[in-house]
Amino acid sequence: MHELESARKSATPMVTRAALSSFLVGALALVACSSGPERTPFVEDAASQPAPAPDSTEEPPSSQPTPVKPTGDAGDEVPSDCKTTAPSNKCGLVPQCGCSASETCDVIDAQGSVRCVAFGKAPMGQPCTATAGCAQGLTCVFGTCHAFCDEPGKACGQAGTGDCIQVQAAGGAAIPNLAVCMVRCAPHDPKSCGGKTNAGVGVCFVDDKGGTDCQEGGTRTQNQTCTPQDECGPGLVCVTPSNGPSTCKRWCRVGTTDCGGSVQCQSFSTKVMVKTASGSLEYGACP
Repeated sequence: MHELESARKSATPMVTRAALSSFLVGALALVACSSGPERTPFVEDAASQPAPAPDSTEEPPSSQPTPVKPTGDAGDEVPSDCKTTAPSNKCGLVPQCGCSASETCDVIDAQGSVRCVAFGKAPMGQPCTATAGCAQGLTCVFGTCHAFCDEPGKACGQAGTGDCIQVQAAGGAAIPNLAVCMVRCAPHDPKSCGGKTNAGVGVCFVDDKGGTDCQEGGTRTQNQTCTPQDECGPGLVCVTPSNGPSTCKRWCRVGTTDCGGSVQCQSFSTKVMVKTASGSLEYGACP
């Protein structure tokens, strides 16, 4: 049995992190995302253990088996109106169902099996190290809490989300049932994805289509050098000038006072238009 823990170490989102330039013609090539957080290793379900031999004093079973309904991890019957998720059918992901009031349905291995697990308090987009730290109905992926979805490539319908994306394991293979909604966030706001917390660093990233998502970020500060391995912290973007090293600069909205005083927000030579709930905004970097 493969564990989701090993797959999660090298899982890569469809959202990419860009090194941008204010001076070159066009944005630089996109770089790969870093790994997401580890998950608790998969533990075999007690239901998978062999049943004890029947007592010789018991009556032999009927030749016709009695139909049974799927049961959750606690042994309770899953409600008949719950759309359980194959192959394990322990509970349902989209919509969430089949778990107790203190649990959430989550993907627990690289084969897409699901199980009811404990949940926490972190809202969507906030840093996490495991699903147990996220609010009910959310899963921990890319270092932040995300909502489940089941139609990759299409828009998620719930508030505060963007498109549904498929989570991939090492080698690019899709992890069955593990698709999540991108989180709509504000790149210039260091707290938009929670910022620095005890659970990690949440950063708002922009993809090449203007979509945003909360993911695990780095700790490099303003004007420090940055690379795909040494990433910028919340509210910052890695900018590469025509000469010199790449450095972390503050995201800003073009035409606003985000940079402070009379300092103007500089556009990128290839405009970066970020999707918002009401349309789109042009983003740049503070000098």
